[in-house]
Formats: sequence, C-alpha cells, structure tokens
Amino acid sequence: MKKGLILLIFLICACDRNVAKVGETILTSKDITYRMRVSEIYYPDSGKDYIALSQLIKGYLAEEVLKSLGYKIDDSVLEGEAKRIDVNTKAPDVLNAIKKVYGRNREAYKKTFVRTVYAERFLYNEVFLKSSHIHKEEKERAEEFLMRAKKVPDRFNKIASEFNLKSKRLLISEEKGIVDAESDVESERISGEPSGVEQARVIIEKIKNTKPGMVYPEVIEWLEGYQVLMVVRKKKNEYTVESVSIPKRDYDEWFWSIAGDVPVWVYDEGLKKELVKNVSWVQKVNLK
Repeated sequence: MKKGLILLIFLICACDRNVAKVGETILTSKDITYRMRVSEIYYPDSGKDYIALSQLIKGYLAEEVLKSLGYKIDDSVLEGEAKRIDVNTKAPDVLNAIKKVYGRNREAYKKTFVRTVYAERFLYNEVFLKSSHIHKEEKERAEEFLMRAKKVPDRFNKIASEFNLKSKRLLISEEKGIVDAESDVESERISGEPSGVEQARVIIEKIKNTKPGMVYPEVIEWLEGYQVLMVVRKKKNEYTVESVSIPKRDYDEWFWSIAGDVPVWVYDEGLKKELVKNVSWVQKVNLK
C-alpha cells in the first residue's frame, strides 16, 4: 500500500510540474496546457506552449504592477471579474468554449483566464489612463502651454511651435463630428458616418461661451491625452478651432519601467529558448 501510494503521488507530481514563476506566482504544466487550449480558441494554430507561457507572464506581470501600486487582488476581486465577464461579453459562444476547456475546475479558470483578463484590463483602463500621477509631466506641459496661449491668443500657433507641438485647425459640429479643416471634408466622410460626434458634443458644451479669438481657459483631458483649444470662429452650429494635443505617457514604456524589475523564472530550458526566440518583448523581462 505504501509503495502504491508513493507511486501515485509521483505520477501526479510528474504530470503537473512547475514550469515558471512570475513574482510569487508559480505556473505549472497544467496551467500552460489550459492556456494553450484557450489561445487556440481565440487564434487557431496558436496553441503553442511558449505562446501560452508568454500570455500568462504578461498577465501576471500586470498583476505584480497592480500590487506594487497598492491594489489588492483576492478571490472576491476575481469572482467579481468573472461575473463582469459573464455580463459584458460580446462573444458568448467564445466564452462558453473557454469555460468548456476548464470544465468544473473553476480555480484553474480563475488562475489562467480571469486573473490575466482582470490584471491587464484594470491596469490599463482604470489605473494607467486615469492616473494624474503617471501623466503628471504631460499634464503640466499642457497647462504651461495653456497659460502662455491665454495671454496672447493671436500667437497660439507660434507658441505651439516653441513647445515643439503642432497646432491643427478643426471643424467641429454635432452633425459632422470632428473634421480636419485643411482636408477634403467629403473625402473624409466616404464611409457615410461622421467621426468623433460624441467628442464633438463634449467640446461644444465646453467652448460654447468662449468668444472667437480666445483660448478656452482649461485643459481638456481625454483618456488618450490633453487638449488645448482656441476658438477661431462660430458659424451657426459649427465651430472652427485651433487645437493642440499632448498625448499621455506611452503605456509600454511606463509598464516596463515597473514590470521590468519583477523577477521571472522559467525552469524548462527548452521552453525558455522558444520564448526568447519567438516573443520580442521578452527582452524586457527580468528573466532568470
């Protein structure tokens, strides 16, 4: 009996070995297998072990970045994310196929699917895009430009050049959306649908009381960056403006400035070689 029990334990351990470690999270061969099958659902012929490992490493690095910023990730958070995925999925058939991969193994589902979805989504959408601290330099640059432009609006374009920024003349209306004033309006609308209508409505509400020739007195923040506007003219429901935009900090640059310090171990040398050979961003990983 003792020999049989020892053999059984050996076989169980042999079929589920530790493959890698990201921070404090250990990845096993079963984790890789699950993720390979999930990857195959999204992208046929992508069910390779090094691809699965790269996806898990990227997800767990995002989790490590969140933890370093003080965010707590526990089972209640993951259950909440699982429910969010169920409610908001736009591809229920794909989600059902993914769930079939895991069967009744909900812990594996949360570990190798829900955790990575949550970490990457929350880090980018809720932390990076909305953080005033991360984009402090970019916002201060926009505010400095605004302060100078308000004093001498007629030098708006000149001041933009002094800041190494480019001013762009735009036509803004609720009907046409946002159009480059220097381009062929009709050629921009070949698709039949105006672009930036919702953004145009936000801008119009803000600048409606700003007189032509004056700079709107606040920096407008969008998820992607900061915008400073000078109203050139108003004509019925259409506004002509000079616009200067300053993009927010590059996500990859910011991400790797933190994630690059997280230790990552890959114990399988063959898998490690495939990872390094085929995944370009692995050179940024603190690979042991």
